[in-house]
Amino acid sequence: MKKKIHFITQAKGGSGKSVLAFMLAQKYEHAIILDLDDATTTTMKQLAYRNPVKVSFLDPLTKRIDRGAFNGLFESIIETEKDLFIADLGASVAEQLPKYFAMNGVSNISEILSSNEMQLQIICVVGGGNIFKATMEYLVELVDATCWKLDIIVAHNGFYPCSDEQELALVDYVNQNSLRLINFDLIRDKGETALRTVESVLKRGNGIAGLSPFSSIYFKKPIEDLNL
Repeated sequence: MKKKIHFITQAKGGSGKSVLAFMLAQKYEHAIILDLDDATTTTMKQLAYRNPVKVSFLDPLTKRIDRGAFNGLFESIIETEKDLFIADLGASVAEQLPKYFAMNGVSNISEILSSNEMQLQIICVVGGGNIFKATMEYLVELVDATCWKLDIIVAHNGFYPCSDEQELALVDYVNQNSLRLINFDLIRDKGETALRTVESVLKRGNGIAGLSPFSSIYFKKPIEDLNL
């Protein structure tokens, strides 16, 4: 059995990592949810019904990733019988992720994952508008740190639409580096009622179970279309 791990990452806070984690958790009901956020409790609250596993990785003194704890996560995944893991990396952990790869040697990490039949997909969330520059700078740092030895998927959050110039720059960078680009947008209907409904569901932490048919319609199509 090959184990698959989704790392949802982006150093820019508020870019949509936890929203994507919510969508993946709804799409894959058998997955184990990991909360790798040392600063906030967003995923723990939004996905409370899935009992996320809280994992702390930052050394409280240096604010850097504790390499032993991070390596221990992979070892724990090797030992478990589950085959799919969705990990939401908080901004502080995401910021340190490229440094972790550089420090440990991305080739070594890739070989260990492969020899233990583990597939790591790093999903880097990007957005347009006023978060474009920051999210793209992190993506570039992440790609450089992994040296194209790990699978990176670029996930554009449609809640932050790109200008024509930004979209051109994003597509050009993705193509130049042979990356896969996907789009997600939980709130396609930007009307006040839709936004309020989605916000309420995320806050209550019960997923979309029990919603009325016309409330659940806001969620089902975007989650079905999520190409991950």
